[in-house]
Amino acid sequence: MELLPQSREALDEYLAPAGDDLEDQLSAIESWAARTVPECVAMSVTLLEEDLTFTYVAGGRDEVDASPPHGAGPPGAGWHALDEEGWAALARQQAAAGIASTVSLPVVDDDRVVLGIDLYACTPHAFDDRLEDLATSLGAWRGGAVTNADLAFESRRRAEQAPERLRERRLIEVAVGLLAAREGVDVEAARTLLRSSARQAGIEDVQAALVLLALSNG
Repeated sequence: MELLPQSREALDEYLAPAGDDLEDQLSAIESWAARTVPECVAMSVTLLEEDLTFTYVAGGRDEVDASPPHGAGPPGAGWHALDEEGWAALARQQAAAGIASTVSLPVVDDDRVVLGIDLYACTPHAFDDRLEDLATSLGAWRGGAVTNADLAFESRRRAEQAPERLRERRLIEVAVGLLAAREGVDVEAARTLLRSSARQAGIEDVQAALVLLALSNG
């Protein structure tokens, strides 16, 4: 499997200080997953604290399509909202092309989930009887495993947004530094001030940061 271009961009440009270590960790997870489940065609790893997702796909970016089939809709008449089979049918209808089964595995450190690993396979039963081996090899919590929760491959969309999110965070950090210097406060106080100003104005933090930077450059 290969990194999505956006995941490569995030690693190369925005996570340079820790990029090599992080990429080594991601590669190790990908290798273990592919070895344990040969039918695995995609993998996403989410850093929970940073809220960033990195995605690998088989054969390059176009092998697995994150768009659900056209015409996918709710199950037919008689379906009940509490009907487990109905929900399963809906999930299958909305599955991304090339995805037939998924498993989500949390990695826990000191009673806190720090990593989320999502694996995607091209066959419906690829993860049957393999969850124990996967959890052991990936250092994940077997009891927290959830199957077929992301047949639509939403994690890929989050990975595609990672570079933009990192750009926004960098802008916010620059604005916070300028605000701290201007107001004579520490960084955390400046961050709180920027966030409060954004809320009062009804805008996002990054928009407030852009306004501050524009005023500073003016």
